Amino acid sequence: MKRHSGIAMAVKLIFILSLCVMLYSAVQIFKAPAEAREALNTWEKKREEAVSASLPPAAVDEMPLPEGMLADAAGAVSAGSSYTKGEVLGEIYIPKLDKRVAVLEGTGKAELKKGAGHDLSSAAVGAAGNSVLAGHRDTVFRGLGELEEQDIIEVETADGKFIYEVTGSTIVDGEARGAIKPSSEPVLTLITCYPFSYVGSAPDRYLLSARLISSEPLEFEP
Repeated sequence: MKRHSGIAMAVKLIFILSLCVMLYSAVQIFKAPAEAREALNTWEKKREEAVSASLPPAAVDEMPLPEGMLADAAGAVSAGSSYTKGEVLGEIYIPKLDKRVAVLEGTGKAELKKGAGHDLSSAAVGAAGNSVLAGHRDTVFRGLGELEEQDIIEVETADGKFIYEVTGSTIVDGEARGAIKPSSEPVLTLITCYPFSYVGSAPDRYLLSARLISSEPLEFEP
């Protein structure tokens, strides 16, 4: 009798634990979009501050700006990142997918829940070198496999707006080292898990490459 009672208790505990896991997962699923929106809102505020800081005091209230007023700021990009881990540093927009998400410094779980994560060891966006952005295949970078050569990717930071053109893609083993190559030119690499429809922890990585084709200063958006 005691044995049956013990089994019943164990079954109940397993059921309760399973239910807790399911509830936690459900909360995270509903919470993620809200965190992503909050990150984008944070960038919008920082963007306004960056634009205002680039203007002469008398010009702040005289929007819109004359064309070319901020031209001198277009190339002001440092080679290294001056952001702290977890900080919202900008946004990435992919016109073909009509997708706009925040970019955060770091590629940990907390950052990737809110948007694309900038690899701390990679070049700053827009700078000479390989700027690496990572994102989940089922959220931030959903549809990344649809992009083709010459498709456009736009990335904004406080340093300006940077336009990249897709040059190709490759698939590598998730454990491979040295798959992301350094560059003397300003390039962008987007990385996500692969296969895209894989259930569970995907074994490979999808790398999308793009080259910088133009840059421009941030402009006031009414």
